[in-house]
Amino acid sequence: VTNPYVIKALCRLARDAGARKLVIAEGSNVGSKTKEAFIKSGISKIAEEENTELVDLKSAKTIYMGIPNGRIFRRIQIPEVIMQADVIINVPVMKTHDAFPATLGLKNMKGVIQEKDKKRFHKWGLAQSIVDLDKLVLPQLTVIDGTVAMEGMGPEHGTPVNFGVIISSFDTVAADTVAANVMGIDPGEIEYIQLAAEQGLGCTDISQIEVVGLSIDQVKRPFKRIQLDFEAYRKKGIQIYEAGACSGCRHVIQALLINLEK
Repeated sequence: VTNPYVIKALCRLARDAGARKLVIAEGSNVGSKTKEAFIKSGISKIAEEENTELVDLKSAKTIYMGIPNGRIFRRIQIPEVIMQADVIINVPVMKTHDAFPATLGLKNMKGVIQEKDKKRFHKWGLAQSIVDLDKLVLPQLTVIDGTVAMEGMGPEHGTPVNFGVIISSFDTVAADTVAANVMGIDPGEIEYIQLAAEQGLGCTDISQIEVVGLSIDQVKRPFKRIQLDFEAYRKKGIQIYEAGACSGCRHVIQALLINLEK
């Protein structure tokens, strides 16, 4: 969950920069309620303190938008509030994930789409679907929240990491590239980052990315990766069918298998 105090700081910085209206928008994962997430995460309280509007993207009015050069999706339903924004600031949490070695800025934009499309992303090709979406709603600024990151069995069964790192860039691909390196993960292993760079959305060449502040080596910490071997369980006679499954469905399998081991 994004640190609410990072959101609070960004609200104040945006106002200092001249923003007249701020909106905090989120669409929680499939099967969960965004309003409950706002309350439990502390973001509702921050929005009240900062006199900032909260929008549940699951219930917001949407419009169909064409995707320029979309390879899987040619059009998609997007909340009007997203398309009307002058500036989108994307604030993902730095974490490991079961679908990719890490999920960061590019993947975080999946929160703006409707549940039916989130399911289609997994069914039709998650990495390219993410890139198609980012062609339409690529943020003007990405701020990766690594104040409290996550490693291991992310995104729901992982271990919190008090990391104290924030990575920001006008180039989301570059931000994701630096974040992956900081986590000890080769960005080349994260398919959506590579596809985004190949399709012109940003830079993955670390030699061409100017890192301001602490260097990557100064903060680098190898994150524990997911260590769930479905094949080992199959050898024990447990049949697992995961093709096309979303992360939510795989989390159920993970939790059951972990409990079986205890």
